[in-house]
Parts: sequence; structure tokens; C-alpha cells
Amino acid sequence: MSIMKQIIIIVLAVMSLNIHAQDNISNELSLSGGLMTGSACDMRLSYIHYINKYVGYGTAFGIYKQWHNDYLPQGDMESEKWSSWNLNKSDNKMEKLYIEPTLSFKTPALLHFGSWEMGLQAEPGIMIQIPYTFVHIDYIDRNTYESYEKGRSAHASDWCFWDLRTMLRFSFNDAFFAVGYGISNLDVYSPCRSMSVEGTSFNSVYPSKKLNHSIFIKVGATI
Repeated sequence: MSIMKQIIIIVLAVMSLNIHAQDNISNELSLSGGLMTGSACDMRLSYIHYINKYVGYGTAFGIYKQWHNDYLPQGDMESEKWSSWNLNKSDNKMEKLYIEPTLSFKTPALLHFGSWEMGLQAEPGIMIQIPYTFVHIDYIDRNTYESYEKGRSAHASDWCFWDLRTMLRFSFNDAFFAVGYGISNLDVYSPCRSMSVEGTSFNSVYPSKKLNHSIFIKVGATI
């Protein structure tokens, strides 16, 4: 059974639980930001509904964006007008919005520092992107440096990814902050990987798919 199917089954199981104390129900709102594989940064807003002190489920809304990308799809052409093409540089840095249904598991406090408590937290989830991408392709005449811009769209072949975030959590009354590490099969090049221009596949330009690693900081409060 795939990791994604296992997460979906666990989500459904947790949401079906009805054996919890009413006075232990709580809701958390948090904001996190961090860095991930592929020279990208990530920011997300999360809402978690806890059915007891240690188990909850919710949703995150986020965006990731590259600040640097060395891989520019481009190629030569045999045309009466244009001699080469390349992906417009404004579209070369991958950027995508996503929504992520997630679970949250917290441990009891492991250490106490005055009024502060320290514990562990894990959040498995499914990252879902809009499977549609629109970019601009520049066609260039190398003799005159004249250029022409044309829009292209594609349906991403991969748009759903498993995601696991683990963290060290410090709590004070209703507020908390956490530092964490994440791992997923997110491919930051997925929005454009399925595209092809003038016989050149973008997939042949981009690096091979690998597991995505991230580090992040999270702050939030009970609402």
C-alpha cells in the first residue's frame, strides 16, 4: 500500500473518532515558513481542530516559490523567422499554491522550563496543487534580436504529494512556536515538467525527481 493511501486511511479513521472528552476539544491557528530542496521557500497558514489533547485534523493553505533556478528550458529552431526559443525568465522560478489536508499528533510535555512546556509534534498530510500551469515562451531572432512572446499551458502530470512534518514544540499558555524538519515527494518542477516546446521536453532539462527536504519555523495559538 502506498504512503499516500495510508495517510488517507488514517485521516478518515481520525475524523470518525467520537470517543473524546468534550472539554479537551480545541482549535489552533498557525503560520509557518521555511526553506526546502530546490532553492525554494515555503509559507503556509494552518488550522487544526483537536478532538482531544493530542490528536487533531485540519487544513493548510500554502505557497512555495523558488528564489533561484539554474535550469532554463531552451532550444534552437529551424524557422524562417525565429532561430531559438526559451522559457520566459519570469516563469522560470517555480511557484505554486496548494492546499493540504493534514493530521496532527502531539506528545504530552516532555520537559518543563518554568511556564514553558516542550513536546514533539508530527503532521502527515496530502499536498494538493492545481494541476494546471500557464507560462510564456520567448521566440528569438538571433540576427535582429527581435523577439515574440507566446503563452503555453499544460496539465501537470504530478499534482498530489505526501508530506510529513515533524517538530520540536514549545508551548506557553495558549501560544506556541516550533522548529521542524519535513520530508515529502513534492517535485518543485512538477508545474512545468510535462511541457514540451519544439520537440524539447522540459523534463529532459530539469533535474531528476528526488525526495524533498525542508526546515521550518512555526508560530501559533489556540483560538
